[in-house]
Amino acid sequence: MFYHIFITKFGTIAILFENNSARIRRIFLPQKDKKSLELLVRSAGGTKEGSSPVVTGLKQKIQAYFRGNPIGCDWDILDMSNLTVLQQKALRETVAIPYGSVRSYGEIARRIGRPKAARFIGATMARNPFPIIIPCHRVIGAKGRLGGYGGGLELKRRLLQLEGSVGFK
Repeated sequence: MFYHIFITKFGTIAILFENNSARIRRIFLPQKDKKSLELLVRSAGGTKEGSSPVVTGLKQKIQAYFRGNPIGCDWDILDMSNLTVLQQKALRETVAIPYGSVRSYGEIARRIGRPKAARFIGATMARNPFPIIIPCHRVIGAKGRLGGYGGGLELKRRLLQLEGSVGFK
């Protein structure tokens, strides 16, 4: 598998992709330094640095997002094969959250027809292989609590502030 590393104003990001099809396998959240990111990428199966037109286009969208522009999700380039149908449904519902808005774990659970599955939603968000593109940072806990985030709560807070959302506990 190939990987592509690039810099944003929030830190260094990597995209892991299949070398024969340029399908995106994973996006790594911003890290402070390239060396620690390279270790994460290699532990996830990245073997060689590279790029493709698909990866270049995604990189440009992500960089624009970190400059304050909304980002869309192109499902065709994302490899969802490691996700269950229910996880995919939860992630699709997450993409429907408008830029600058939030939804609770419970609300996402209700919207996918599983009103008692808030913990499942939290676990799905924690395993989201495509953060930023699938904006799991927009999913928060009950009563305005941030909940968790793979990149840490400070990064989640910064992403929500970038989008204009404020006032979280």
